[in-house]
Amino acid sequence: MITGRAHHATGIAIEVGVGGGMRAITLTERSMRLGRAALADEILTLVRLATARAAERARHTLGEEHLETLGLHVDAELTEEIESTTPESWMVR
Repeated sequence: MITGRAHHATGIAIEVGVGGGMRAITLTERSMRLGRAALADEILTLVRLATARAAERARHTLGEEHLETLGLHVDAELTEEIESTTPESWMVR
């Protein structure tokens, strides 16, 4: 299964499938100190980022034309951000 993950320094971790279906969420005591509104905002931000990562993996695996056939849309802005921060090789010095 193709998934995307995102995390926050406070210990929030999100995993979603392609299309944004939640697979896992981790909250810590530290993350709970953010307060309800800030915690909710951070979770939603991480879900968007994880969804974009999953979509990008799916696009590379299946091809863009298949994503459209499946009704999955790629967030172009987040995709650009993800691609710009992904090294070409893990051997980069």
